Amino acid sequence: MTRNVALSAAVVGAVGSLVAIVALPWADYGDIAVPLSRFPGWGLYVGSVVALHACVVWAVLARTARQPLTLAAVAVLSLVAVGSAILLLLGYDDASALFSGAVPTVVARPGLGGIVAVLAILVSAGAAAVSGAGRRTTAVAPAQARP
Repeated sequence: MTRNVALSAAVVGAVGSLVAIVALPWADYGDIAVPLSRFPGWGLYVGSVVALHACVVWAVLARTARQPLTLAAVAVLSLVAVGSAILLLLGYDDASALFSGAVPTVVARPGLGGIVAVLAILVSAGAAAVSGAGRRTTAVAPAQARP
């Protein structure tokens, strides 16, 4: 059952990341929705998320014993992905970096994309962590002969 939960969480995290990258605005300038690709440095976020999901898939689908290296990679990539998403989110009001030429004179708001992105990363990291819980094995002492 743990494997099914981890697999479901990994799928939800990957879909959430994809939706955040492709479909949701990361900033709103009045009626203008600003996609992720207009933010400077967006490639770092996308690269770290792709690598993160590859590690999560490996952690969830691998049939071997729990791999500390994979989980460490998931932890590091999660931190990089969350950090880059938060930095992108904090740049929502830098209109000169987002628009070439005329800059809209409206109050900017952060978009839903960054929030969904951070939640998707946390769900994916949780999936990798949960995936190892079902594979833990404990050594059982052989049965003692009774006199």
